[in-house]
Amino acid sequence: MESKQMPEPPSKGAIVKATGIALAVALVILFTAVLPAEYGIDPLKTGKALGLTQLAQASEMKSKPATVAAAAPEVPAPKVTGAYTAQPKNYKTDSEDLSLRPGEGVEIKYHMQAGAVMVYGWKADGKLRFEFHGEPDQKPNKDYYESYELDDKVGKDQSYGSFTAPKTGIHGWFWENKTNKEVMMHLNTAGFYDSAKMFSGDEKVDLEIGEGK
Repeated sequence: MESKQMPEPPSKGAIVKATGIALAVALVILFTAVLPAEYGIDPLKTGKALGLTQLAQASEMKSKPATVAAAAPEVPAPKVTGAYTAQPKNYKTDSEDLSLRPGEGVEIKYHMQAGAVMVYGWKADGKLRFEFHGEPDQKPNKDYYESYELDDKVGKDQSYGSFTAPKTGIHGWFWENKTNKEVMMHLNTAGFYDSAKMFSGDEKVDLEIGEGK
């Protein structure tokens, strides 16, 4: 029977040589690939040539925590004075249909506190001469009144607007039909008045006013 000859183990020199080669290869891989790709370190400039440093930059960006945009400081709204006026009671409404014969006049007035506001609109099927005026509760003489708008020449067939009472008292319109035909008119008002009256000749009538909704 033939005896098998065992292979001889490598010599120490061969082991040292193989180890040196492996270490050299590892160093080459470390400096040419690992350091540029993982840490952006590229002493041999091979990482830039191979595009590996971009991988390190992308990894670094991903690892950084996202920065949260700081919330803008809250700026308080500017305070505007004089735009709001509180009222002690709810607003009132009134709607009137009037018929004026040629030469006939009529007056409607609302009692309002100083600073109270009224919005209004009137429309007629013919021109009426008119004056929008008021009489304060406290007046220097019996015949004293204040005029806000006057058209006693040509007249109008409609008017719309808002009114703020300058003083506590009665405020409203006097209309007169100077045409040769009957004129129909409709009046709408809403505001912070507490009563309304109509004057026609020597007759004075308390008007029924509605409560605002």
